[in-house]
Amino acid sequence: RVSKEKTSIIHFHIGLQILMKAVFTGHVDPFSPLSFIGIEQITKADDFELKNSELRISLSELLLRVGRRAIRTAAFPSALTYLEKGISFLGDNGWDLNHELCLHLHESACQAVYLNALPARVSTYMDIIMSHTEDFMDQIKCHHISMKTLATTGKVREAIDNFFHVMKELKEEFPSNMAPMTIFSSLSATKNKLEKYSSEGILSIPRMLDKGKQWAMTFMDTMLPYIYIVCPQFIPLIATRMVSLSLQYGLVKESANGLQAYSYSILCLLQDIDGGCRWLRTTRLILERFKALEMYPKLRFFQCSFLTCWKEPFQSVTNDLLQCHQQAIIVGDVEYAVFSSHIQCQFMILSGSHLAAAEKQCVVLSKEMIRLNQVQILLEHCSLHNMILQLAGGDENPFDLPEVPFNDENEVIKESESSGNITIEYPTLYTNRVMRAFFFRNYDDAKEMTKKYAALVGNESLRYQTIFYIFYEGLLAFRLARSEVDRENWLSIGQKAINTYQTWVKHSEWNFENKLLLLEAESHFSNYEYESAETTYLASIDSARRHKFVHEEGLASDLLASFFIDRGDVEKGIGYLQGAFSCYEKWGAFGLLKHLRGY
Repeated sequence: RVSKEKTSIIHFHIGLQILMKAVFTGHVDPFSPLSFIGIEQITKADDFELKNSELRISLSELLLRVGRRAIRTAAFPSALTYLEKGISFLGDNGWDLNHELCLHLHESACQAVYLNALPARVSTYMDIIMSHTEDFMDQIKCHHISMKTLATTGKVREAIDNFFHVMKELKEEFPSNMAPMTIFSSLSATKNKLEKYSSEGILSIPRMLDKGKQWAMTFMDTMLPYIYIVCPQFIPLIATRMVSLSLQYGLVKESANGLQAYSYSILCLLQDIDGGCRWLRTTRLILERFKALEMYPKLRFFQCSFLTCWKEPFQSVTNDLLQCHQQAIIVGDVEYAVFSSHIQCQFMILSGSHLAAAEKQCVVLSKEMIRLNQVQILLEHCSLHNMILQLAGGDENPFDLPEVPFNDENEVIKESESSGNITIEYPTLYTNRVMRAFFFRNYDDAKEMTKKYAALVGNESLRYQTIFYIFYEGLLAFRLARSEVDRENWLSIGQKAINTYQTWVKHSEWNFENKLLLLEAESHFSNYEYESAETTYLASIDSARRHKFVHEEGLASDLLASFFIDRGDVEKGIGYLQGAFSCYEKWGAFGLLKHLRGY
């Protein structure tokens, strides 16, 4: 039987002979099948000590190249194997033998362990790099990977603290004063700068050469989704900084997302939907210029989630987000694969997809989050999954996971509000809870959620959640105007929702017409305009049916039934209630049906 040591020697010499005749002579591409046969043989040479320094360096350089190539092609386990073998060939004196090569190998290995969902080993590589380097720019890639690891393992606030520290080191410090005037001043200044440029003018800007500014752009680009969750007030400042750096120092591939974040800020804070969508084509062309295919899923995710949803049918956005997830997996962008799939689940509910399909997608995503160690939004996803199960009638507890230390969303909210250690995206959470409460006719709960939403989020910005929050808040307001003392206040809130939807419907009749009609019908009912109310309810039902919002067709029928019953026409009311139940059944809302039949 051949010993382990002898086996290692055999593997090494077979691999070396192949590489000597192929790669090292320059006759064969180092990424050819023949080359990889040689490399695979080399990596099987366990515990093999190589004496020749030049050969050690040559092999380590080759393994660095193929390791980086494996990362680009999402072959993460193989990448880690190649890179760690390259490190082992350099030996204990690797840093003295070739400091730059050793640094690049450890940086890439740090990236590979992150991509292989091994967060503890990220710290190990970071400690090694920090102990062998003094220049901050030699440590910068390590800081970037560490920040991503913190964020994706749920330590988002710590990641954000690190982000602001790094930005200060890069001479791109952000102001501590987040007064509205500071934000609007920054947006206004950037808008004035961009007015001087056409799309072609932006694309003709030279490439950015300053390494410090390049890394500043990379860090800002990486942290955008996490800033959005924890401290969204910083998004406009980060967006305008990215645009300003791009105009002053040149373009990088991250300039596309900076311009897109600026577009979102314009839409969100200035409520300028057309202005927000102006640069969509330009952002895609920037990525084409840099051949940055790996960034297309991220770009498309932001466009679907925050921009095009104001113009394109929600059902189309749902399908686009599915494609974002698939594309992100292909290019190895596991963060945005998870983000895309989560928002897709959200849009499945909001667009009226069958709840069984949405619930199945939620189960798949929970498992994927855990497998990929991307648990940064797992709590939010469990909350969304819980809402779907309640509507569908499932009795599972989506919080019953080893990675989740809470039994339900109420525990999550309590811990988040008391300690601030739990990161959760409140606009989505409270929007979902208002929607759920309204469907289940728990109007007191819905009222309480609107108070919390207003206290924590406010009503002066546009997010995709705003579309649905304002809709259900408006419906709730008209209902409360008919039953509570503070009638004029509730009518004012409802009318504000109508005014908002009258603006939005100009951008997408498909998405907003049926919702506007239902708000108007409730307004007519609340103002004793009964004939107009009946006509408008029917128009809303018809519009929801034509635009394939089966859940909102059911809701409009449900409210029309209440309209007739409240006015004493029980027979008509029961007829429309049966129509509502039929829609809810098509939606798969068997939990809702069970509740309403016993109401």
